[in-house]
Amino acid sequence: MRIFLLLLIIVCIGKLNAQTCDPGGCTAADTNSTGQYPAATFSTTSSSWSTVSAWMNAGNYTLFDVINGDTYEWTYCSDFGGSQSWNAELTLFNNSTGATLCYQNNCGISSCLTAPYIRWTATYTGTVKLLTTVSGCTTNTGSPYSTLVWRDTSGTPLVQVLGVDVYGGNGTINWNLVKAAGYTFAWAKATEGVGYTDSEYLNNAVNGVSAGMKMGAYHFARPDLNPTPAGAVSEANYFLSVAEPYIINCELPPSLDLEGSYLLTSFTSAELTTWVQNWMNTVQAVTGITPVLYIGASTASYLNSSLNTYKLWTDDVSGSSTTPPPNIGVWTTWAFNQYDWTATVPGISGSNTDLNVFNGNMAAFDSLMGCPITGIKQNSLNDSFVIYPNPANDNLTIETSQKCTIEILNIEGQIIKTINTANKQTTIDIRNLSSEVYIIKAKTEKGVAVKKFIKE
Repeated sequence: MRIFLLLLIIVCIGKLNAQTCDPGGCTAADTNSTGQYPAATFSTTSSSWSTVSAWMNAGNYTLFDVINGDTYEWTYCSDFGGSQSWNAELTLFNNSTGATLCYQNNCGISSCLTAPYIRWTATYTGTVKLLTTVSGCTTNTGSPYSTLVWRDTSGTPLVQVLGVDVYGGNGTINWNLVKAAGYTFAWAKATEGVGYTDSEYLNNAVNGVSAGMKMGAYHFARPDLNPTPAGAVSEANYFLSVAEPYIINCELPPSLDLEGSYLLTSFTSAELTTWVQNWMNTVQAVTGITPVLYIGASTASYLNSSLNTYKLWTDDVSGSSTTPPPNIGVWTTWAFNQYDWTATVPGISGSNTDLNVFNGNMAAFDSLMGCPITGIKQNSLNDSFVIYPNPANDNLTIETSQKCTIEILNIEGQIIKTINTANKQTTIDIRNLSSEVYIIKAKTEKGVAVKKFIKE
């Protein structure tokens, strides 16, 4: 994560359906006397990787039958069963017209950095020619050989849960455009230290959800200003005073952004671990949701392993969305990685948006957020927390499974009413409320449930 004077992070997760094709490519004439190899024309509907040949030379081309709309992948990367004995590149052609369809040289996957990886969705039914060359469109013969593998994903998109992170300096964001570009979730900076609220947080929290994004709030930690355990609690409480109404299940969990080179010189590992633990405990106790920790690789190694029960959001911009971070410190796995700091994203001004990827598929992502399989937002109380009618005009009835404290908040997060219920059913006069969207929170010893209603 880049450090700004005032930092904001937003993470968006999306489905990466784009083809893995780079500018350039070799010409069909770059085949040499090695010619077509193997001699067969290949065809498959299998989504499993299969070997084309373990004896490929640069200058070989291979023919494949494809079906319009299906998505095909070819690679020499060992992660998928291939092997690469020299720096290969791949160019895909329409076998009938000779038109170039796709090209890639280096995919950037850490375990096979110079291996090409083509992903292409067929635009016609027919035959394609895949040309293998050494980087620079040259040829070779004989040993060493490389192994080419391929598959048909049967039209299933390569799903990656992707994201961006932004802050107030990005200005007003058009979240509908961000969503339309394929992103699914976003973390927005809410607060920093004690006393600073990001200028765009409320806009992002409200408009992001309205656009269908999965939104989360993060707090930029300032242990340099508030170095004691009590200081961590103060920062957590300030964060909650701003972001708590928007921290609900089936949205991104809250996150603590911990960064800065001073952390390793101003605190012992035990002191810094205690600071983080106090912030996390405070936020979790109030919201009932376990926060995520954003931290760089050097600090991840500095903290005590007692913190590795929290999901890790780290930064490694040396790879790509498919490259796992190489250093995760005391953690055994990672949940999110920030892999780009200079992206251009529709709906966000400029070309310095941070991109992030979730380590798993959408089912795992939904599980992390506490989403039920129906996709309906709820938490441990929501199945017994009912409000009606919705929209409402004069009166709103609230039913819960037990006595609780009810808070009604406006969309800016200000508490309008607080009711301690004596019964499991409460009717509230809302005639004095203006016509807008409101948030209702029910708090019991089991946790917190959150719903929204519309005042007509």
